[in-house]
Parts: sequence; structure tokens; C-alpha cells
Amino acid sequence: MRRLTKLFFVSFILLVSFSISGCAKKTNSNKDEIRIGILNTPNDVAVARNKGYFEEAFPNQKVSFITFDSGVDANKALMSGGVDFATMGDTNGVVALTAYIPVKLLWINEMCGSNESLIVKKNSGIKNIADLKGKKIATPFASTSHYSLMIALKKAGLEHKVTLLDMDTQNIVAAWKRGNIDAAYTWQPTLSQLQSDGRVLIDSSDLSKMGYSTGNITLVSKKFLKEQPESVEKFVNVLAKTHKLRKDNYPETVKAAAKQTGISTADADKQMRGTDWVSKKAEYSTRYLGNESDTGQFIVEMHRAGTFMHSQQTISYAPSLDQFKKFVYQPKGD
Repeated sequence: MRRLTKLFFVSFILLVSFSISGCAKKTNSNKDEIRIGILNTPNDVAVARNKGYFEEAFPNQKVSFITFDSGVDANKALMSGGVDFATMGDTNGVVALTAYIPVKLLWINEMCGSNESLIVKKNSGIKNIADLKGKKIATPFASTSHYSLMIALKKAGLEHKVTLLDMDTQNIVAAWKRGNIDAAYTWQPTLSQLQSDGRVLIDSSDLSKMGYSTGNITLVSKKFLKEQPESVEKFVNVLAKTHKLRKDNYPETVKAAAKQTGISTADADKQMRGTDWVSKKAEYSTRYLGNESDTGQFIVEMHRAGTFMHSQQTISYAPSLDQFKKFVYQPKGD
């Protein structure tokens, strides 16, 4: 596992280095267009798109959305100047920091909770995490689920006593049905497909209570931030508007997210109930991203994740807490 993850990081650096040299001249500096890298999930960006919030905020600019299947691809696009904003898991945000991608951590789209879980077959005889010794566990490597799984295994003293398999979500479902794996740490909607004959041992909300929070975040290009600071403020306010809508009218938010992503309202509800969308005031408070004078708890936990990722050889060095603090964008006038 260590060789595979180290190879992932080295390969990423080579790829982004190529992007710098090969794509530098292709960087878009057109102020008439805003390019946003997204995940196809029922999150705040999906709601904002469906409700027309981006068009309202940027009436004189074209807003383009580019879907990425992974944070790795999103980071490569940010490095090459292919997008101005990109959403990804916070572990990929740590990779962006250590790979010196010129970005800032702008926003927490959602905090992971029961939407990401470690699940086992009901008939497996596995009653607790200790029973996973010698078992095969699948998870998408370099993801928030991978990090959460490694923390759970470490706390149980099982880091090197299980077989870890790097699988995307579709392959996890297939392997589960064939009986090729004993457990998986994955997220919705894949999780729902395993729950009919599965049982959750622990989820990301449990790990958050232990000080190991994970979430999906949005990064912004430093170049875009320098050229269009007002647009960045508007972008933040667009997403803050969706977080307020969820608080004030949850059914309407679910309906908008489902329509935008092409899933049922029931599926959207199941995925969204397992996450937490915090207010703009909370985002830049000491509980999450912090402010210019105080470090946010989420940033402290990202720093903890960075230290752990370095110990697993998934990143080349462990960034200091000060580096993480400087990585965070701070809104003006709030």
C-alpha cells in the first residue's frame, strides 16, 4: 500500500510539472468567463446552479462548469490554469498544498458524516473493527474515505494487519456482490447499494468526534483571486446563500439538488442528511476555517491529516500549521 500511494504522489508531481511547462500559454485570463470544477453530487454548488444563483451573481460573465471524477484531476486543472475554482475532498486539498499548486482554501462545501462509512457484510461474523484483522477492505485511495479508514485502523492497531484494495466506487459494489471483499469504506450513493446486506461499523461523524474531521472543500486559483477579488467574494456569497436555504427550507434544497444531479429526491435526501453545511459566519470561525487572528479547528485537523498522510508516504512532507493557516482565504469586510 505504501509503495502504491507514494507512486501516486510522484506521478502527480510529474503530471502537474508537465502541465506547467506544456499548458502555461493556455491559461485563460478572460475576465468574461468563470470556470468552476465540480463534483456531480447533491451539494451546495448543485443547488446554486439549479436555483440560478450563479447567473444572478455574475450577470455579465459566462459561468462554465467542468465535472471531475477525482480531486487528482481537479488539482491538475488548477495547476494548469484550466479552472478558477474546484471542489474536492480535503485530503486532496492537502495534496494541493504540498504540491505547491497556487491556490487558496476558499470554502467548506460540506462536512462528512454518516454519508461516508466503514461497512461489512451482515453475515461476515465481523462485529467490530478488531474483527477486521486479516480481512480485505476496499476504498478509493487518496480520498477522504481512505484517510478515515486509515485512522480507524490505526486506532485499532490494524494498520498492517489487513489487505487494502484501491477501488473506485463502482468496482467496490461489484467486488462486494462477488464476495471478493470483506468490508469497504465508501460514500453515498455507493453506500446505499451495500446497506441491504451490510452493517456499518463506524462512520465519518464518529471520527470527527475524535478530532479527525473530513469534508469537501473548494479551492480558488491565486491568479483569479488577484485579478478578480470581487468575484471571489460573490462566489462565497452564492454558496453561503445555498447553506442558508438548506437551513430555512430543507425540502426545497433537496429538490433543487436532485433535479440538478439527475437523481431522485429520496437519494438526494439520503446523501445530504449525512453531511453538514455550515453558515458563512461559522465557516470563518474558530470551529472551521478560522480568521486572521485565530486558527480554525478544521484547519488544525487538516494539519493533523497532513502529518498522517506524510507518515503513510502519500505526500512528500508534512506541512506546518502555519502553512495551513496561510493556505486559507479570508473574506474582506466580514
